[in-house]
Amino acid sequence: MTTLSSPAALAEPSPLDRLSAFEAEEPFFQPRRAAFWLMVALLLLGLWSMGQLYLTGLRVVPVAALLGTLAWALYARLFMAAFGAMDLLAQHRPAAYGLAFAWGGLAAPTLAAPANRAIQSLAAKQVSPEFAATWGPALAGPITEEFLKLAGVLLLVQMARRQFRTELSVLIVGAMAGLGFQVMENLAYTVRAAIRFPLENQVYPVLWNLLSRGVLSGLWTHAAFSAVAAYGIAWFMRHREQPRGVRVGVAVGFFALAWAMHFVWNSPWLEGWFGADTLGVSLLLLTKGLPLLLAAALIWRAATRETGAYLHAQAEALVPERDLLPDDERERLGDPLERLRARRAIGRTHGRRAMRLKRRLQREQLRLVLKAAIYGRGRRTLKNERRIRRLRETLAVVMEVRAGRLP
Repeated sequence: MTTLSSPAALAEPSPLDRLSAFEAEEPFFQPRRAAFWLMVALLLLGLWSMGQLYLTGLRVVPVAALLGTLAWALYARLFMAAFGAMDLLAQHRPAAYGLAFAWGGLAAPTLAAPANRAIQSLAAKQVSPEFAATWGPALAGPITEEFLKLAGVLLLVQMARRQFRTELSVLIVGAMAGLGFQVMENLAYTVRAAIRFPLENQVYPVLWNLLSRGVLSGLWTHAAFSAVAAYGIAWFMRHREQPRGVRVGVAVGFFALAWAMHFVWNSPWLEGWFGADTLGVSLLLLTKGLPLLLAAALIWRAATRETGAYLHAQAEALVPERDLLPDDERERLGDPLERLRARRAIGRTHGRRAMRLKRRLQREQLRLVLKAAIYGRGRRTLKNERRIRRLRETLAVVMEVRAGRLP
């Protein structure tokens, strides 16, 4: 395939080229693969199970159930907005994130609940009921929940392996599975808390759970744990130059790290250092959570660097035109935070419209490189090239008007 938009590149592809493009596209709808039907079956099971709990909540505490649904939906939307602002969601089609979120929110907790009860019952019988009550969540949760969330990522990879072309593309799907688990688990806790609440107040349990499980715990729990575990799968997939035993060891090691992070979070460690009031609980959650967030951030940064190197290499090989990707934008292509800083800098100088145009330009550039890496340059990337050039021209005019050089 040629790397330029020459007449040869725009010619009708050969049958072999069409076959390669079809195989590379690989949507998540794969009815000929067992992973697809396993995903569908377990999602339906999870929908039925979680639906039963929610319907019970609607009958008993309707205000809490509806208010909790609204609160946790907005909470998930904030996470999605943060991911979108950093262009993390441009790695896949929306179906990938919808399936990952649904798996984490429906299938994983449905399968984890009986396994958790079995592990805690075993701990009570083998040690003592007091031990199970204190340490049961730390023993059961990491084993079942981290494995089941990661199973959803593995199923998605098996359904459409060619969509996972960078470490970050695997990591963000893992984070979405964790976010789904986190949101639905929090909604279930909110409904149960409202049902057991001693007063006839259905609003307070929602606000308390939103503060404790959302604000004080949200940044460093399930989404972070799943992202760490998914990074091991990403490393296994992307580093084929390493011996298989090394790749398996790395994947197992990162799963063990996610397990350890979850274990520390669920354990009663440090609880004696803080009071039982709101301030004490807040300080406990922050003390436990900040190191976990730091570990997840370091792994996210490593995935970002690998993704940046991959995208930069693909851009150099497939998109050499500097009017499409100037050197400074080429360097920032794989770094979401640098791209965000560039948008904000333009916004401060030239206004919000210029910032929005810059965001659209960056996303078109990312789509161009990702699409070119799958199909090569040609008919499939021509629309992206035209959009980039139009957006750059419009952005230049807006910046000139803002600077007062044009009427």
